[in-house]
Amino acid sequence: MEIRLIERFTTLKGRRILEVGCGDGRLTMQYAPTARQVLAIDPDRLSIEDALDEQAALRIPNVTFRVGSIERLPARGAPFDVALFSWSL
Repeated sequence: MEIRLIERFTTLKGRRILEVGCGDGRLTMQYAPTARQVLAIDPDRLSIEDALDEQAALRIPNVTFRVGSIERLPARGAPFDVALFSWSL
């Protein structure tokens, strides 16, 4: 459902995506196979570990999972086409 809702407003296919508050990667794994590149961050280390396990099981190479928060991203980082904040507030 969430992917269909997001894609009503923008396409994720071939895009560089920043996902803030990715949790265990539930949403990430749905769109990542068609995205160009994904940086997915979450402050919860255990959730990121779960996401990394799922990523390995699904063999999705284009996602980088990081423990952290949006406030700590460098001001001059990689450019993104889309930023997602799903279930993160």
